[in-house]
Amino acid sequence: MELTANLSYNDKVDVRAGEDTPNTSIKLSNLSRSKFLQLPAEIRLRIYSFSLNSPSPIIVWSAESHRGNYRPIHKRTWHREKMASSRRNLALGLLRCSTTVAAESAQFFYSRNTFRFEGDHEYYPVITWLEKLNDNREYLGSLEITVRRPITAWQLSDGSRHKMNYPNTRGLASHHPYFASPSGPYEEGEVEIIDPAIETIISLLAKCEGDYDQRKMTLYLDPGYYKIPGIVLFEEEGTSLFSLDLPNLVDIWRTKYFSGTNHDALKIVWKAEVGISDFHEKRHLIEGIGWNITDMRETERIYNPFRRPGDDRVIPTMQFLMRRDEVFGPITAAGPDPYTRWYEREFVSFDD
Repeated sequence: MELTANLSYNDKVDVRAGEDTPNTSIKLSNLSRSKFLQLPAEIRLRIYSFSLNSPSPIIVWSAESHRGNYRPIHKRTWHREKMASSRRNLALGLLRCSTTVAAESAQFFYSRNTFRFEGDHEYYPVITWLEKLNDNREYLGSLEITVRRPITAWQLSDGSRHKMNYPNTRGLASHHPYFASPSGPYEEGEVEIIDPAIETIISLLAKCEGDYDQRKMTLYLDPGYYKIPGIVLFEEEGTSLFSLDLPNLVDIWRTKYFSGTNHDALKIVWKAEVGISDFHEKRHLIEGIGWNITDMRETERIYNPFRRPGDDRVIPTMQFLMRRDEVFGPITAAGPDPYTRWYEREFVSFDD
C-alpha cells in the first residue's frame, strides 16, 4: 500500500493532538535522492518508532472549567504543561520535512499513538481537530475522549422537553428520533439531552478521502471515576444517573456511518474505574444491563476528598474496559433520573 497523504514541504501538520496501537501496516517509499530515504524501509520505520511513538496518550486538549451554581463558565484553567509534556520527547519536526518523509512520518505518528481529549471540552475542540487533520484522519488508530453526563431537560407527559436553568443547555431537543416512543404517556421528570456534536465526531471519523482498506480504529470513551452509564454504584448527596442513552446512540451512529465492508473499521470501547470491592460486589449488575467487561487491571488511586494537605488516601481500584452487547430491535430512551430531587422542577423554564 503506497502512502496517499497529500503533504507539501511547507505544510503544517497539526500535532496538538499512547498506548501503542499497531493497527496499520506502513509501506514506505524507496524512490528518492535523499540519503535518509535511501535507507532501507525497515530502518526508516525503526527510526520513526523511536522518534514518534509515545508510550502514553498524547494530550491534545486538557482544561477545567469553573462556574458558580447554575451559572455559565466564567473561567477555564488550562493544563498546558500536561499537554506539552505528553509530546515533549517526540521528534515532531519529521512531520514538517520533505513531502515523502512528512507523509511517512505522519502515517506512523497518527496510526501508532493514542490522542486524548480530557476535561470540560464539550466535544467541539475534538471536531475542530479532526477537521484540521484532513487526509491524516484516515491514519488515526486510537482516539480517547472524556465524556460527561449529558445535560438535562424536564420532560412532560406529552414528550415535550423544557430547559432547566442550568449552564450549557444549548442543543435542547425533543425526543431523539432514533429512540422508539413509549406506548403510553411519557414519564415526567429530568431526562438527558444528547449533544449532537458526538454524532458529528463519529461521522468525521468515517469521512476519509483516501482508500485505506486496512483501517482499524478504536474510540475510547471515558466517563470518569465511578461513572458507569446505566447504573449508580455508590449513592451520595447529589447523585445522578448517567443513563444508557448515550452508549446506545453511539452504537447506532457507529452502525450508521460504518456500514458494509467498513463495518469493523471503528471499535467503541468505554473505560471505567471503581473500587475493587464495589467491582466484585456489583459486577453482575453491570453485565446485567448489557456491558461486556474485559481487560481488568488492579491499581491504586490517590484520593483526597477535602483537598487538604496531608490527607491523601490510597484506594485500591479496578480499571477495566467495557463494550455494549449488540442490541436488536427498537431502543427506548431511558426514563427520568430516579435520583432527581423533585424541588428542582422549580428551575424549569416553560417559556421555551
